[in-house]
Amino acid sequence: MRHKKVTQQEKEKMWKLYQELGSYTKVAKKLHRNPATVSRHVHEYEAAVNAASVILNAQI
Repeated sequence: MRHKKVTQQEKEKMWKLYQELGSYTKVAKKLHRNPATVSRHVHEYEAAVNAASVILNAQI
């Protein structure tokens, strides 16, 4: 069974919910996703935010 693709908006929502709930499992249940999927996308989102932060700080 194929699952629908995770959108950028959903990735942001996963990250925000993770900040709020503190658990991949809780976020996964809320969004009807697998906890491993949530974990992967939260880590990807955090890496992108951190990379953007480094670039912005280097320009100052």
